[in-house]
Amino acid sequence: MKTETGKIKTVDGLSLYWKAWLPDGTPKAALQVIHGYAEHIDRYAFVVNELVPAGYALFGTDHRGHGRSDGRRAYVNSFQEFIDDQRQFRREVILKALPGVPSFVLGHSMGSLIAMNLVEQYPEGLHGLILSGTGSAPGPEIGKPILIATRVLSRILPKIHVKSPLPPEFISRDTDVVKAYIADPLVFDVITPRLAEQMNTYLAIGASNAGRIEVPVLIQFGSIDTSFSGQKELFDALGSADKTFKRYIGLKHEVYNELPPDRAKVLADLHTWLDAHV
Repeated sequence: MKTETGKIKTVDGLSLYWKAWLPDGTPKAALQVIHGYAEHIDRYAFVVNELVPAGYALFGTDHRGHGRSDGRRAYVNSFQEFIDDQRQFRREVILKALPGVPSFVLGHSMGSLIAMNLVEQYPEGLHGLILSGTGSAPGPEIGKPILIATRVLSRILPKIHVKSPLPPEFISRDTDVVKAYIADPLVFDVITPRLAEQMNTYLAIGASNAGRIEVPVLIQFGSIDTSFSGQKELFDALGSADKTFKRYIGLKHEVYNELPPDRAKVLADLHTWLDAHV
């Protein structure tokens, strides 16, 4: 396995960090991994270790306002910026590095919203879409008062940092994963009203336009994930004739970072699905 890192400059002048994991031989496919809120691309080691030895090349950025990339932490002017950044990364890095190679997108959590909207807006050249820790509506811990507050504060105090409503334990039942998440200096536990409002807005947009997605789709999520709801509604709304629904009983939000026996099953399902669609 080889790794490469670099930076791209966004249209509004921010520097975005990116990383690629490449197999020793010729890649059989490229997978663009789009990470979630408050984290960064290096938290996908289990996905990397499952897929790269099998011949897949993985690519990902740290979003603006996240990880090693520029931008105010946990802030975005418009969610469309995330989408456009990922399209730019795909065109400037992935397609140039591996022209003609089958290409997939995997989005987790907030990254699944970016991925959904990306494929709805720019479906050209994609062979498939994987959505992890996703849904069509906010989860039970994101109640109506929070949604109202974020809409109001997004207009009057869009950039202030407030504590995230979700505790770190929501990500996984693996205590080692949770401890590493808490100790990670590139992970934060705040959010801004604008980012929260934009996530909710583009969650609704992505779900309402799901019929535009016609590439093969795999949905993977834990049955006790509290951050999203409406997974079956999202699945039913997809326009794809080739779609797979995987609900993992007893797993939390980060299904790829769950307890070892469980994540092994989730990663095997991901691997098998990709192999069937290359």
